[in-house]
This record gives sequence, structure tokens and C-alpha cells, in this order.
Amino acid sequence: MEKLRIYQKALELIGKIYKLIRNNPQLTRDFSLNDQLKRAAVSILANIAEGYCRSTKQFQNYLQISSGSANETVSILQVIMLVYSIETSTLQEEFRVLGKQINSFSKTLH
Repeated sequence: MEKLRIYQKALELIGKIYKLIRNNPQLTRDFSLNDQLKRAAVSILANIAEGYCRSTKQFQNYLQISSGSANETVSILQVIMLVYSIETSTLQEEFRVLGKQINSFSKTLH
């Protein structure tokens, strides 16, 4: 599974999420928001990993959940931009692209 580009990209983006939180003290103090952001981002990776060793149909289901978590992450980043005026648009776009890549990969599994 570590060879999957979507897995590698999800792992890379988790690092960016943790750096975003670490570099912005107001996010560090907003425990519930930063916790939800971290859980959504990690969920992308975790669902790819969990589904990888299952049947194709089950893997596709886990990939759908993973894609949903990517969308959730985008939404939380939008909230951060609104509430804290922290620029997150580039990171939002990276998660949107990852969600699309996950969906495309899922379609190749038929």
C-alpha cells in the first residue's frame, strides 16, 4: 500500500496539516478544531490502509470514505481561513486534488 501514490500524498498532506497547526498558536489553542482537522486528515490515510487488504468492493468502499474525509478536511480548512484569517487555500486545493485522485483510483479497480 505504501507504493500507492494516493497513500504517499495523503501522508505528505498529514505532515502539512501538523505543520499548519504547529505554526499557528491560535490553532494550537483551539483544541476541538485542530483535533477534528487532524482526525479528518489521518482518516484519509487510515481508510486507504484499512481497505487495501480487503476485497475490491470493500476497498472501493474504504476509498469512498477516504475521499469523504478529504472533503471534510477542505471544509475545516475553510473554517480556519474564515475564523482565523490563516491562508489555507493552497492546502485546500491539494486535498481537493487528492479526493479526485482517490475517486479516479477507485474507478480503476472495477
